[in-house]
Amino acid sequence: MKLRIAMCLIVFAFAAWPQSDVQPGSQPSPMEAFANTQGARIIWFNEVGRMEHDGRSVVITALALQDSAQPAHKMRGVKIDLSSGGSHDTIYLDEESTARTRAALEEIANAVSRSGGVRASGCMGAKEFWPLYDWPWNKYHELNVDYCGDTTGSALVLYGRGKSTSFRFEGEHPMGLAGMLGDAMEQLKQH
Repeated sequence: MKLRIAMCLIVFAFAAWPQSDVQPGSQPSPMEAFANTQGARIIWFNEVGRMEHDGRSVVITALALQDSAQPAHKMRGVKIDLSSGGSHDTIYLDEESTARTRAALEEIANAVSRSGGVRASGCMGAKEFWPLYDWPWNKYHELNVDYCGDTTGSALVLYGRGKSTSFRFEGEHPMGLAGMLGDAMEQLKQH
């Protein structure tokens, strides 16, 4: 019996562990790479929303970029600026990544609703953010989110994939951020 359990654990470890050699968050996202190319310029932007708590902030900006050398080459998405004291991270999500992140936030909110809340000593996340899955997007520096509880309540915890610094927003709910991303997606349809 113990041998069967050990074999199942080994099989699970190989199936769940990433099969590629690429570290999560080790590459810029497609939108980040485009934004950082020479000649890329912002042709439209709008701050969609922000959260600020105890010196920490997240600012969500919808934006459209264009390559000045090839005006037909454009990209739309969301820029997420995270800051807390001396720590900063800027994350770019294209439209596909924004939709995936929004759906993951809604998945977390639904799990919280079904379970009656997040436990005081635990976190809830979504499979889209789990680094042990071999998702094609895991290699990109994108937004990861957890919804965590402790003795003082619940908090939305944001961090760039592959980064060690997290940004904790006490009392915020995943649906608040999902709503901001939804608003950004609606605005991007017009640009």
